[in-house]
Amino acid sequence: MNINKGLLMVSGAGICWATTGLFGTLLFREGLDPVNVASTRSVLAAILFLIFLLAAHPEKLIVRPKQIALLALGGLTGIAIFNVFYLSTISTAGMSTAVVLLYTSPVFAVIMSRLFLGEPLSPVKAAALITAFTGVILVVEAYDLPTLINNPQAVLLGLGAGFFFALLSVFGKHISGSTHRLTTSFYLLFTGSIFLALIRPPWLAVIEVHSSPALMPALAALVVISTFLSHFLYIYGLSYLEAGKASIAVAIEPPAAIFLAYIFLGERLAPVQYLGVILVLTAVFLLRLPSPKKR
Repeated sequence: MNINKGLLMVSGAGICWATTGLFGTLLFREGLDPVNVASTRSVLAAILFLIFLLAAHPEKLIVRPKQIALLALGGLTGIAIFNVFYLSTISTAGMSTAVVLLYTSPVFAVIMSRLFLGEPLSPVKAAALITAFTGVILVVEAYDLPTLINNPQAVLLGLGAGFFFALLSVFGKHISGSTHRLTTSFYLLFTGSIFLALIRPPWLAVIEVHSSPALMPALAALVVISTFLSHFLYIYGLSYLEAGKASIAVAIEPPAAIFLAYIFLGERLAPVQYLGVILVLTAVFLLRLPSPKKR
């Protein structure tokens, strides 16, 4: 039951993250800078999280001094640096290429969780990893990527995004073992937002949106659904799942993003994309299967 709860939460986080493309597109169409938006969404989500904790669980704001350095490092790598690398990949090579390179993160997460957290690499997990990655490639129609051949910078940026996103799983799992998941989730987002604010002041996007009131709902949804809720569900789900399994399960994000684009932005789905969706869902199902016990 715990693994089902964890898979449900992590999959929910993936679906919430998938709305980033929908709400982000509405903002980018009006000329907003992606890095400005990334900084603003993180800072506002951290403030929202702080208000929630002050009202409902103020005791969860207490963190041991020994944990502060780990939380800050996790926020720097898994939130701030990841956002910079991912958005740079999108601007350099486009969305499809960026998504495929980002979802090399389960490979990094499985390797690092094996090395640093002692998580086993079972045949079931390996099969789920391969199935999910294949499904993502089909969903975003990235089986023909001539751009990569002539754009090694995009490859390095995209692989960097995958690596730093994987670190969020590893840090989140490691820290949640000794710190409450609400505390872990808040401080990872909070420290990451501070680093992003130093890169790009968060009020720049707010000023731009304020001049176009019609964009306020999109920014609010980006903060509440795509950032606060997704981050909360993912870190919470890590308390029930191995970091490697969580990073595979969240691969439901690309199929969800494609369907949202189809429904709200009028983008059409090709038959091969439906096959990719089926493969990703199959990977999530495989993660429910128990790993063979050692004799």
